[in-house]
Amino acid sequence: MYFPFTLLFYLSILARSRGQSSVCKSPLVSPAEFLAEQYDYIIIGGGTAGLTVAARLSEVVNLSIGVLEAGYLHIPDANVSTPVCDHRNSTQVKGTDTQRPADYNTNLTGNPEYDWMMSTDPQVSTANRSIPQLRGKLMGGSSAINSMAWTRASIPEYAGWDALNNYSGEWSWDGLLPYFLKSERRKPNPVPRLPGFMPSYYEDGFLGPVEVGPNALYSDIVPPYIDTMNQLDIPTIYDAMSGNISGLTNVLVAIDRETGTRVDSSTAHYCPNAGRPNLRILSGATATRILFQDGIGEGGLRATDVSFMSNNSYYTVNATQEVILSTGVFKTPQLLELSGIGNATLLKEFGIDPLLDLPGVGENLQEHIFITTDFELNGGYTTFDNFSNPAFAAEQMEIYNNTGGGWLAATSPAVTFLPHAALLVSPSSASLLDSFDASLAQLSNVTPLAQAQYELQRSWISGGQIPEVETIQLPEGVVDVVAGQNYMTVLSGLMHPVSRGSVHINSTNPLVAPRIIGNYLTADYDAQVLLELLRFNPKIALSPPLSASIASQVSPPADLQSDDDLISFIREAFAVGDHVLGTAAMVSKELGGVVDEKLVVYGTENLRVIDVSVFPTELAAHLQATVYAIAEKASDMIKLAYQSQ
Repeated sequence: MYFPFTLLFYLSILARSRGQSSVCKSPLVSPAEFLAEQYDYIIIGGGTAGLTVAARLSEVVNLSIGVLEAGYLHIPDANVSTPVCDHRNSTQVKGTDTQRPADYNTNLTGNPEYDWMMSTDPQVSTANRSIPQLRGKLMGGSSAINSMAWTRASIPEYAGWDALNNYSGEWSWDGLLPYFLKSERRKPNPVPRLPGFMPSYYEDGFLGPVEVGPNALYSDIVPPYIDTMNQLDIPTIYDAMSGNISGLTNVLVAIDRETGTRVDSSTAHYCPNAGRPNLRILSGATATRILFQDGIGEGGLRATDVSFMSNNSYYTVNATQEVILSTGVFKTPQLLELSGIGNATLLKEFGIDPLLDLPGVGENLQEHIFITTDFELNGGYTTFDNFSNPAFAAEQMEIYNNTGGGWLAATSPAVTFLPHAALLVSPSSASLLDSFDASLAQLSNVTPLAQAQYELQRSWISGGQIPEVETIQLPEGVVDVVAGQNYMTVLSGLMHPVSRGSVHINSTNPLVAPRIIGNYLTADYDAQVLLELLRFNPKIALSPPLSASIASQVSPPADLQSDDDLISFIREAFAVGDHVLGTAAMVSKELGGVVDEKLVVYGTENLRVIDVSVFPTELAAHLQATVYAIAEKASDMIKLAYQSQ
């Protein structure tokens, strides 16, 4: 049975909201007060990207910025600010009906105060499970509920983005790097450092608003894990932010180490700028439709107004310059379709007059898929499992409230990105490229965009340099946890799946969740990669020096040995990483893109999409650092366009 970790949840509720300013100005809740202002730019969505853009545009004092956010500001709120993430429900095992994502704080997920509560349609490939798709419904968006990991992808992956945009140069590594640097602030590594692991990491730091850094506390099961990975010829990477991420790294996280609290777009971008007179945010406001007029000349449609609902009443707000859509990978295509932009055939089925026929809207959905291998440890280790001890939990709460440190401010540090060659341990492993090719051969109606993506993916696999999988050491148990015991879990995921899904409106009612067809593991290649990971993870545990620390494997069950049994287990037990993207893809129009390289929706003059839905392809990375960078770059593009008028 799962150990529910209720004591840690209780501690998180009681823990003082360190570092979350109780004087952060609350956003507006009155539509009348919001509508009393005239706006140059209306931003729909106060999440990771939306608040970044709002803060940057409001730096121009003669511009008026309005933001519509469906959720509310959760400051102070220890559920948000306390870094510790409960990974205990991060997957589903046979005989259970619980699944949680790999990269989210489960104190917040599945809770309508914080989460949009969306899920996929059940499918055969998911063992008929409906998979929760967690998205933050609060100020800060998903940056306020994720596990705070801060990584960049490899240089060739961003080069792939550039290739899909006719080599414009805007979205290459060089095009994004200044904005990666602009968004973050790094401080010297905390003390004590983990010996032999990340001895130096750009210690001078940068000057951006999002503070990031490595852990200040590590479980004693981490050093033998690192040593073992190195013995398996997996190197430690001391600067995984350089564009070469293959290897083991002490992952950065968005935590203010002075206070021990999460840094999200609310704390980084909203609170410091909430007093600006040209920035107004209305919370509790759900956008329902974007309104258009004919543009000037051949410019296409011009977005003029946004309809929204607040307190069960409907309103409309005007934007004189641009409307910026930042509602995320599921809500952005939903709002585009409700506004008449999308596949014309689909829109007509719902009685919506098509204004722009863009079949790519809602397509190209891609996601990381994870599976866990769980091990019970021999005695003597300290892990997150120690929170089952009331004395330990009380001690850690006192430490956290007094210093902002201890285990309540800790995360899982050891993250590894690997190409396939590093994990090939079974006779079938050498055929992963063949499996990829076979999966492509089974596809029908492959779009031009998917064809271009698959050509990139095949070159990455055959080249053997680009990471295709990620493994994360979790110093805690996930399944079949017994109080008083300590565990280690290896969470492993596929970075570049073949499977593509979709999200589309399910009703003309904007309050009805869209229909998400994940299509997860519909491609045999995707399941085969996870199978290889299930073969690889025990090799880590059985190799010295880590082997001396392992008492037994808990999951998958030892009686599952055949490929067929393990693939069935994968379908019944996998979790998504909630790194889902691509449903309003930024690619050339010829390939079926939704937005151009300036993030303007094709066929419009002034409607931009700035969120994770524009990512053209999945990345071997946790996504928030790239989302912030895109928002920073887009803000400069918007400022330049305004100045050029």
